[in-house]
Amino acid sequence: MLFSTDDGQLLEHPHLRMAAHNGQDFVVPAVEEMTALPPKWEIMQLPDTFPVGFDPVTGSFEVVDSVPGLRGVRPRAAAIHPPPGHVRQYLPAADYLPFTAPETAPLRIVDEGGMPGRSGLPLWAYTAVGWARGSVMAAMFQGDELSRWHPSLFYKDELPTRVDARLREDPDNPVLLQLRECAVDYKCCCAQNIFYGRWEGAIPMAPACNAACLGCLSKDAEWDAPTPQKRLKFSPQGEEIGRVIAFHLKHAPEGMCSFGQGCEGEPTLSSDALVDSVAFARRTQTRGIIHLNTNGSRPEVVGRAAAAGINSIRVSVNSFDEPVFEAYYRPRDYKLADLYETLRVARDAGLYKCINLLLWPGWTDTRSELERVSRLVSDGLLEMIQLRNLCVDPAYYEKILPKQRERPMGLRTFVEELHRRHPALRFGTFNPRLAAEWFKETPPWVADAR
Repeated sequence: MLFSTDDGQLLEHPHLRMAAHNGQDFVVPAVEEMTALPPKWEIMQLPDTFPVGFDPVTGSFEVVDSVPGLRGVRPRAAAIHPPPGHVRQYLPAADYLPFTAPETAPLRIVDEGGMPGRSGLPLWAYTAVGWARGSVMAAMFQGDELSRWHPSLFYKDELPTRVDARLREDPDNPVLLQLRECAVDYKCCCAQNIFYGRWEGAIPMAPACNAACLGCLSKDAEWDAPTPQKRLKFSPQGEEIGRVIAFHLKHAPEGMCSFGQGCEGEPTLSSDALVDSVAFARRTQTRGIIHLNTNGSRPEVVGRAAAAGINSIRVSVNSFDEPVFEAYYRPRDYKLADLYETLRVARDAGLYKCINLLLWPGWTDTRSELERVSRLVSDGLLEMIQLRNLCVDPAYYEKILPKQRERPMGLRTFVEELHRRHPALRFGTFNPRLAAEWFKETPPWVADAR
């Protein structure tokens, strides 16, 4: 068992074993369920928590509020945010300060006596860590290959020079100016690719949204926690967007442009600009992939965008169980049925169809959820599942979820069972590299490539 001290030291408990949380209960993970952390990966302290460990002598889980031999040390739970391309299996084993939600926003976490308590945790995918085989291990598995997404490929010293050079090509384009902020200030890899002139490039264009997701990356959380970037504040015209798309698809190897990034709202709400931009780009560029990330609320707009020239779509969903879906997304003017209709429209239009499945241990990995997802594949509505860790304060998310009725099977088992049933179904973390000539020949699940 590893734990953190208030001053940031990472220590091993003298006799307790590592515990983790499977979304419903504390468990003792097997070493085979753990992955060694890459070098220099940062470990986080969860402030205002106590870690939970497993006592092999008593066979019980213990909340650790003190450690033998360490007088005055207050232990805190430790966690990591999984590296790119990795999928969390277990949440940290932690005892969070209790809280209640006040009637007015923003949410302020308080203890049972009504006194101000801990601040809410930022939007990370908190993942259990422990010590085994001579290194720090995390409860995660690899979900995708990293040949286009390893951190060493980004954040280079040459980026500002490349940004300036690209802006000289189209100096007054507000989409490029937004992308400069995304690439330099927010460190967005897809935005940086626009300036590196390669692979998948982000195309932000939508300031509005019709959902109020708990883990929105561009709007402040209800609890006292920061967001990693701010949403764009303007609505660009179709031609302004289309110029960026056309330029990227013309010059970039494996060229792909994707709407619906973290710095924006729902692209299909800006329907005319979306469709016009795709049509503008396709008048000069037939090569490359135009991809739409969407919440699936506007199937009719997806049909128009498909007719204009998009190639693929990714619909974001945390669950196909309506109460769980609505608890997280809080949709304003659409229902889960609209997501199904969006996938049907995409199928009939010949688009490549993905879902952005926001994974949460204990909720995604149930038998009922597996059956719902499997049915999508059988109905021809799904070709790829993007395995994305849901980033939210665990204690707050647990508070708003409906009461669970099923036992989890484990996320790795969930993926492996879907892969067994549907051998052609693809799994990954990132958007598919459809522009690569060799894409269809690659294994559908990264575990098969080892």
